[in-house]
Amino acid sequence: MQFYTAWKAIAEQRETEILAAWDNAQEYTSLIIRSENSIIKSVSSALELHCYNRDYYSLDSVLYCDSDRAPVEQGNGLWLRDITVAFEHENNFFSGLYQEVSHLLITNCVLRVLVTYPNTGELDELARLHEIISGNRSATLISNLENFLIIFGYKSPYRWEGFVYKSESWKAI
Repeated sequence: MQFYTAWKAIAEQRETEILAAWDNAQEYTSLIIRSENSIIKSVSSALELHCYNRDYYSLDSVLYCDSDRAPVEQGNGLWLRDITVAFEHENNFFSGLYQEVSHLLITNCVLRVLVTYPNTGELDELARLHEIISGNRSATLISNLENFLIIFGYKSPYRWEGFVYKSESWKAI
């Protein structure tokens, strides 16, 4: 999976910077999403996509290609007719991941990505998130396309783990 490969490579290259901001939620969120040199912007560049990281219809970030843009220019806004990657980031693992998953499920896009940071209980939470996705009318398609990705980040030891939704269970990548 190209997104996960790019994410992991960039996160490993920027490990010192990421770890320095890890315990400051505002600084960390800025590093991951909001700053001009954010991790998500670096990932979008690696994938040769554009990044809009200012809450596109309440999504933390969207990655898109030129053909995703609607052929209209109105005001200063960005108007997309398709989304290549819908991206959500949640610092607090137990603060409502189901909301992020639900939001991603109702977003029409090529790939849905959620990045979060578990401490303990991640297997129980993964099972709950799997149940949410399994009840979606497009669950079989999501499974077949492998287009719902969850990335777990760990501080100690520093590492990243990716899981793709499959009908029977999450598939580690």
